[in-house]
Amino acid sequence: MRAMTLLFLCILTCCLPKLARAELMIGGYPPGASSEHPIRQFSATAQGTTAAVRQIGGPTTTLNGPANASYEPVENLIYVSDYWGQAIKVFPAFASGDPAPLRVLNPPLLGQPRASVPMAALDELIVIASNCCIYTFPLHASGTSVNRIRSINWGGGSSSTQLNNPSSLIWLPGTDEVAVVDYDFNAPYAAKVVFHARTSDGSPAPTRVLKSIHTENAAAIAHDPGQHKLYLLTYTTPDNFVFEAQVRVFADTASGTDAPLYIIAGPATQLGYDNPQYPTGIGIDQPLQRLMVAIGANGDPDNNRVVSFALGASGDATPVQVLTGASLSPGTIGAPFAVPVDILFKNGFEN
Repeated sequence: MRAMTLLFLCILTCCLPKLARAELMIGGYPPGASSEHPIRQFSATAQGTTAAVRQIGGPTTTLNGPANASYEPVENLIYVSDYWGQAIKVFPAFASGDPAPLRVLNPPLLGQPRASVPMAALDELIVIASNCCIYTFPLHASGTSVNRIRSINWGGGSSSTQLNNPSSLIWLPGTDEVAVVDYDFNAPYAAKVVFHARTSDGSPAPTRVLKSIHTENAAAIAHDPGQHKLYLLTYTTPDNFVFEAQVRVFADTASGTDAPLYIIAGPATQLGYDNPQYPTGIGIDQPLQRLMVAIGANGDPDNNRVVSFALGASGDATPVQVLTGASLSPGTIGAPFAVPVDILFKNGFEN
């Protein structure tokens, strides 16, 4: 009987091409009284305050500031930027509970890492390091004595790199560029998107900069290489109490003062929020073709929110998923990302 069951599972695995779907995961920053913060995953059909289907967290994980993470599909790993832990911590993508990291990358020059992009084909990991710079490390590196492969440096107020305090990193495979959200050194501290060649080293000039009224208050960026689009999360402040977030969608060749192709904004989007909430991240769920936007609540977990749209949404679009409350985070949420969940395993065929 067991042999027949295994044969049946083999047939399902080999013959059905789409057995996986991606589901939202999110970490964040702990509340002030805590030194731990988990990464939680939610069902694609979850709404409101629905509980997570699994989490990675606990003292063995050593996660205490996992505000940014990336899924690497070739090896089925999650690369977690632990901001307060000052390390990149690598876990199996389908880990649950309180496992130890598979690897920990924590050379002193890493500092407090923000977003990272693992690239299995190039055997590289690109990361925003020390709140200032873009460093490239060997993908499988571990420990405190790892040297950089390359670095794009800060360099101070006159830096040719135009890096100041970068966040929200993406890689554009079509042009082999990396890009970050940043802002100018001097008043009025204009927000911008700064692009560099991935292979740049030292203090190079950007390949291009996207900066205008359309990038004001930029908070985060995502990239869809299939549609050749950039999704820039911004916000406006009609008054001191009510804020409005928008997603401005650009061609991924945009530069200078180019205008967005279209904007996702309006009352139906549920992207409005009250001070002191603020946008914390944006991500793309490719298999489900969704765009995910996080609104953090500055330490008030009841007011955290993740709003997801169909990837082709525009204008005053109605979300397909809205998750709210402390089930997302015990503190303040970070940037959402997606990890596929095998339907066979969800249906109990794991043995």
